Amino acid sequence: MEVFISHQWITIPVFIVLVIGVTLCWFGGLVAALTALGNKRWLWGIVSIVLGPITGLPYALIYREAEYAKSLMLKGLALLLGGLLAACVVWLAYR
Repeated sequence: MEVFISHQWITIPVFIVLVIGVTLCWFGGLVAALTALGNKRWLWGIVSIVLGPITGLPYALIYREAEYAKSLMLKGLALLLGGLLAACVVWLAYR
């Protein structure tokens, strides 16, 4: 943990990227839930409200009408994975 505290110049941007990624994923999950409810796919909608992108992404991948939700969640997932990769690189480089 002291690696991240002593290298705050990289920890703060990585944290910001992680937060943006999580936010995009959750917002995409909510958009997928609204899309599912609007198309009368009640089970997908209710479960996506509760679980967010965990069920929102499969819904968006299956049904074409959730293209916007899919793009949000995929961008968020890319930022999330990129931020985690950057955190791992920093941790391994300065350990």
